[in-house]
This record gives sequence, C-alpha cells and structure tokens, in this order.
Amino acid sequence: MKQHLLLNSLNYLDDESRKNSFLVMGWPRDNYLRRRAALIESVANQEKMKLEKVKQDARVEGEGGGANGAAEAPKSDENREPATVAEEVDDTVVPGEDKINDDGSSSGAVDATSNAGTDLLTIADGVTISKDDPRILPLLSAPIDAETLLARLNNRRLYARILHYKREQRKKAGHIHVTDLDGYGSAKEDDYKTVQQALKDQRTADRLYRKNVTIEEMADLEWDELLELANMRLRGGEDPYYPVPTQHELLLFSQCPREVGVLASYPRSGNSLMRTLYEHTTLRVTGSDMQGGLAKHDLVGECAVDANFVQFVKTHFPERQGNPQFRASRVVLLVRNPFDAIESYFNLMMTGKHTDTITPEIREKTVKYWEEYVLKEIKVWKLFHTWWLDQDVPLLLIRYEDLVRWPDKVMGRVLQFVLEIKKMHTFFDERISRWISDQQEIERLGSYKPRSGGIGKSLSKYSPELLSKLKADNELRKVMGYLEYTELLEKSPDQWDTLKPLDDYAHEHSATWEGSTTVRKVVLCNDPGRLVRTKEENTPWQQIKKDLGLLGGDCNCAKCKAERELKKKASGNNVSEEASEKKAAVALSPPENEEDKRNSLNKVTVNAVETQTETDVNDSTVDIKNKKENRGMNQMSPHEPLHVTNKREKKQRELFEFAGKFNLNTLTKAINTEWDENFKASN
Repeated sequence: MKQHLLLNSLNYLDDESRKNSFLVMGWPRDNYLRRRAALIESVANQEKMKLEKVKQDARVEGEGGGANGAAEAPKSDENREPATVAEEVDDTVVPGEDKINDDGSSSGAVDATSNAGTDLLTIADGVTISKDDPRILPLLSAPIDAETLLARLNNRRLYARILHYKREQRKKAGHIHVTDLDGYGSAKEDDYKTVQQALKDQRTADRLYRKNVTIEEMADLEWDELLELANMRLRGGEDPYYPVPTQHELLLFSQCPREVGVLASYPRSGNSLMRTLYEHTTLRVTGSDMQGGLAKHDLVGECAVDANFVQFVKTHFPERQGNPQFRASRVVLLVRNPFDAIESYFNLMMTGKHTDTITPEIREKTVKYWEEYVLKEIKVWKLFHTWWLDQDVPLLLIRYEDLVRWPDKVMGRVLQFVLEIKKMHTFFDERISRWISDQQEIERLGSYKPRSGGIGKSLSKYSPELLSKLKADNELRKVMGYLEYTELLEKSPDQWDTLKPLDDYAHEHSATWEGSTTVRKVVLCNDPGRLVRTKEENTPWQQIKKDLGLLGGDCNCAKCKAERELKKKASGNNVSEEASEKKAAVALSPPENEEDKRNSLNKVTVNAVETQTETDVNDSTVDIKNKKENRGMNQMSPHEPLHVTNKREKKQRELFEFAGKFNLNTLTKAINTEWDENFKASN
C-alpha cells in the first residue's frame, strides 16, 4: 500500500523529477523509459494522422477551388509562420518493428530528440511537443501480482455464492409448510424430511459464513471437504450439505514438485478454454508467461510461471517471447486446424479483443492484406508445431476440435498427463462431469464466449485461389499429417464436424530418456534466440489500421458511425442548436401580445439554460470518469460534491505544471492543503 501511494504521488511530477526520484529510491528506470517511448510513438502516430488529414482536406479544397478558378496560391517559405504540431509533417509513417502483445496491441520504436535549451521534444519530423506533455508520461502504479488478482477473484466468488444461497433460501421459503403431529406425538414422514432439510441448510450456511479464517484458508478447507465428500459418496452416503456452484468455488495456488508443465499453443487455438476447464476441475490457478487481457475473464495467473505457485503454464513460445524465462518438464501441445486458427488470430489483432469480430465493411477493406497475412502466418504455424514436436520431453498432443466435442474425454487425458496420475479416479471424473453439466453449453465452458465455436466456419473467408495455394504446400500437408488433419484437406467444410478424434482422444509422445535415473531434460521457454517468427513474418498491424482509418476514431463503417452518433446524442452537443431553433420558432410565430411574446422567449431561454446546465454537469462527470480511468490521477470520492471535485481537478492541473519545482514532501503537502481549503470553502 505504501508503494502504491508513493508511486501515485509521483504521477504529479514532471519527467525529470520522476527520474530523479527513481535515482534516490534506487529503482531501475528501464521499464519506465520503454513505456515512455511507446507513448511517444503513439502520440507521434496520432499527430501525423491528424496532419495528414489536414493536408488531405486542404488538397481536396484546393482541387475544388482550382475547378472554380478561385484556388489560393500557397504561401512561400519566407512568409510562412513557424510550424506547429498541426502543420507540416511527412506523409509517410515509419511504424518500426511491431512488437505483438497478447491483447493484439503493438508497439514499436520512435526516435525522440530533445531540443537543447528548451522544454520541447521533437518526436517526428515537424512534430514537437512539451517534454512534460501528460500524454507521454507513463502512469506509475504498483504492479498487480497474481496473488492480488486471485484474492480479488475469490472475494467476488464468495460474494456471488452468498447471494446465490440467499436466493435459494427465498425460493424454499415459499414451499415450506408445517404438518401436524400424529396422535402419539411422533413426527410424520414429511416432518422428518423437513428436519433433515433444515439440518442440511444449517450445515451449508456454516460453510458459507466461516469465522476467523482467511479466504485462502477457506479455500484449503473446502478442497479437503471435497475429498471427504467424494469418499463419502463411494461408501454410499448422502451429501451432508449442498455443494457450492462450480462457478463460485474458490481457487488456490499449488506448488509443483518438479518443473512446471506447459500448455503450448499457437494463438487462438483454445488455450483459454483449456485453462478454464483445468482450473474448475482442480481448483488450481494456471499460469501464463505474458500479461494479457485475460485477468478480466477470471484467468488470474498472468505472469505466474514459478513452480512455487502453479503447476500448469500457458505459453505461445516460440511464436513469440513471453516473460520471464522458465523451464518446463512436460508439454501439452494444443493444436487447431490452421484455417480457423489463422482467421481467428486476424480478428484478434484487428479488433484488439478476444471476443470481437471485424465488421463486413472492414472485411472488404482488408482483402488486399489478407492473402499476404495468411501466407506469412501459415509459415509460422508450421514452424511452431514442428519445433514442439522435436523437443525431447514428454508431450501430449490434443486437438481443439476434439476438446469442444468431447471435453470430458480430452480433459481426463490432460489431467492424467499433467498430474502424472497412472489411473484416473472417480473424483476427477465427477469434477469434470459436474462442471460441464453446470455450464450446459460448450460456449459457456470457457472464460469468455468464443466468436463462433464452430469447426471450418472460417473457410468462407479464403478465396479458392488461396485455398489451392495452401493445399499445394507439401510442408503444410506433412505437418497436418502429423497432427492427423489430412482428411480436412479432402473434405468440404460442412463435413469437418465429422472429423474423427485422435485415438483415446490424445497422442502421448515419450521422451528418449524416460526410465533413466541419471538423465532428465527440460525445455527452456522464452529463449529469444529460438523464436520462429522473424521480422519477415511480422505484420505491421498499426500501419494497416491506419491505412484503413481504424485509428483515432476515423473508421467510417456503419457500426462505428452509429456508435459515434449515439455518443454525440448522449453528450448533448446539439442542445444549443435545439435551443436556437426553438427560440427562432417562437420569435417567428405571431404572439397575441407583447407580454405573451416576452413570456415565450423567457420560457425558451430558461429551458435552454437548464438543459445546457444539465449537459455541462454530465459532460463534467464523463470527463472526470475518463481522466480517472486513463491517468489514475483523480481519486474522486463518491461522496464528494461535483463542484468540489472540479475545483480539485483544477488545482491538481496547476500543481502538475509546476511539479518539477517541488520535492515529493512539499508537493504532497501542497496538494493536501489545497484540497482541504476547497472542501472547507464548499461547506
């Protein structure tokens, strides 16, 4: 908490003061400088696009004026005013080398040059901004580790299960009826059932409202109770309490007695679905070697690869390099046919989200990029799977197509392999069956709803010529033969659902050293020298989005236009125009007398002022919310009056401009003093 508050205070400082603070605290600055460089690149691209749009509009106006014989001559260099951010920029944007992140975003390198003797920073040709522009100052905050994410998830699940229990109790209350005793004073059969029901409810409540235990201790107790309950069922006993719904069960970290097992897959091949099934079956958190956007989908093991925390770690290596490096003792290779995987990956990179699909309008615009992208990715897909098949470690090959059709069979093989269980027991079989039955549909098994969930549905996006090229690729046919996808090349897409499963739903490959007591090999993951995606296979996603007008809210598809129109209406930008129209209409209509005329005009003016005031308040609220989310600087209390918050923001902006002149203690004291004065003044 202290570190979080300290870093939050540093957000009020300028760039130079931040660096000096890092030096005093003994903190490394590498990560801060990398993030600042990425922000500079983003701002540079935005400014360039704005200038290009201005120049394009000027050319269009010039062409129109030339046609009418009234085109203005351009200013000479001698008479031109000094260039500003909104003027003169090179028409071409050099994106640099795109670095692909897990959520589809990309970052590159932009050279920023500091102007000696000034507070300006040249981030591109003709583009100069202030060194302390808030847009290029990274937000400082303490990193959220996997333990914190797990604590938050378990708190949410505990709250959800209590609500679920209370709802069930209210339902039962409507069916409870009291029966009379018989003449001898003994309870009837219905009374006995009622008593047993009451005892079961009480035991369930005792499990929900435990006292003097932490949530972590509660999760341990519940796991032990699940094992005891399984043994009781084997002996023919009844459940002494109602089970917790699977989606509300608490998760745990668990140590691995050896190097972790790894879940390796090409992107968009079903690793999130597999991780969710594993977590709900074993109640153990799965790790990941990258910080993506899956924490919001309840996959909280981001950047957790240590064997002291997790047993099973997701990776896309060697397709990309995650962080940090770690060793894996066994591999679950999850594969998906290249046609569906590559098309799904295209959607991810274009939308930046795991669940969104590009619109038909954008799909038409991307036709010229599609074939080049597919030919690049098919090479990466082949090299990725070949690399893993060549590793001399125990490997279990499973397919996405089998996982979505027979999740219980495939999951049983995965648990047996990862946990090194010689024979599956009834306990895990029941866990898998219960989770699948609770979710009912395969689309609900994963952490988020997939785009299609079908097999072969993406083939309509491939032209006949492109499909012919892919089917003629002998290397592709060879790799698909290893993965038993050969029949997909011969069948029509509507028959892909009849794809035969792998023998026993998985293929297990033994290592050459298995059985030896002296030799034991592992795989070093995230070794930068072994990546299969080179610069030639990188797709410049930022450049493509820029060319299509998808950056900076410039997309002109029907969906984006509709969203912009809704936002415009919600913000109330047209209030002044409506008020003017009403005022004009009243002025043009002949009133009965001068008094009625004055009353009508005053009424319209009052309504316009009230509406405009309400709009200003709404705009201020939205602006405050956006600033809080994007910059993290305005920690507004829900109990603070709006006008007080606006004053506080104004003072914070003023302090931010002069933050370099204060040390940390002075700055914090000044902020607190200004806030106290504003709060007292408001009261």
